[in-house]
Amino acid sequence: MREWCLAGFFAVTFFFTIGAGAGDTGEGGSDGATIDSLSGQAWTLVALTGQEVGPGPAVTIRFETDATLSGFDGCNRYRGGFSVEGSALRIPHELVTTRMACSQPLMRRAHAYAQALARTTVFAIEGSRLSLRDSADKQLAVFEADGLTLAGTSWEVIAYNNGKQAVVSVINGTHITALFGDDAQVTGSAGCNQYFAEYLAVDESITIGLAGATRRYCAEHEGVMDQEAHYLEALRSAATFRLEGGRLTLRAGDGALAVTLVRDQAGASSPGPGAKSRIRFDLARLNADGLQGAPDGLRALHYEYCIPDRPETIGEVTAIDPTLQIQRDSPGRAGCGVDELLCLGHTHQSGYRAVLERLAELPFVVNISETLFE
Repeated sequence: MREWCLAGFFAVTFFFTIGAGAGDTGEGGSDGATIDSLSGQAWTLVALTGQEVGPGPAVTIRFETDATLSGFDGCNRYRGGFSVEGSALRIPHELVTTRMACSQPLMRRAHAYAQALARTTVFAIEGSRLSLRDSADKQLAVFEADGLTLAGTSWEVIAYNNGKQAVVSVINGTHITALFGDDAQVTGSAGCNQYFAEYLAVDESITIGLAGATRRYCAEHEGVMDQEAHYLEALRSAATFRLEGGRLTLRAGDGALAVTLVRDQAGASSPGPGAKSRIRFDLARLNADGLQGAPDGLRALHYEYCIPDRPETIGEVTAIDPTLQIQRDSPGRAGCGVDELLCLGHTHQSGYRAVLERLAELPFVVNISETLFE
């Protein structure tokens, strides 16, 4: 029995084996080319027994060239063996899985998924889709291939290695993000300061350079500065990455977990709660023209925020906010650090809500606060 402990979540997960171990690959031979067509790719379930998969945790599977498989059934992680011969695929009943308790709907779906795997006799890959069928050619499960590229993806950190042989969750009320740009730069918030580093990702190997960061001190949450330092160390230790069902896992060269991230939806057309929470004033105070106050004394609301002092970040905010003014010689109420610029804007402009929401979605904007000109 193997035990995993995730510090910070106060949860212990136990692996157990039903029947034979994961090394049992079942009957039948293995065709290398066929294994290669399955392996090295994470697949996310999109349909089960003819029905589209509804909302909830993604169900995933991944086949390896050594005839082992692993994945997540929406409640528990599992691993085991498989065998292929031509288009025939066998997945034995004997899978190793965790034993976490979940809601009844998730448990029922996980059970149906396990039965589908056990009944599989044939597979087919068409484009980006993998389908599993039984001996009567009935469709059991359909998967969509996960993308293997990091460029252009945005993530939120949920856990990181603190350098003390423990993986800990992010402090409540803080947000750590990572945006892997098309320019080979990873940027984001480390919980207090904005950071930036070069990265190189080839296949599933990754190298992340020494991060530069702004120099703000945050005391709102206890331990946030230590968290920031440990996260940046963990990020730099990454040697491999794996994308699986909306989750990104970075591991060090020795296989130790470095950082776990989930896909950040802030870049979607409708900003998530994380982005909206970065606007630190009530938009309900403003009328359709972006003005507030008594009818005979309406005025605009002025706001401020900090950005890294880099040409590309200046270009991004300039393209969004036509009222933008940049102050290089003042930290403002926002407390901009040495390597940051104070940005000022106001709400008396067309589409001011959309402007603020787009600014809040930028990974390097921690918060947007009201300017009071005290």
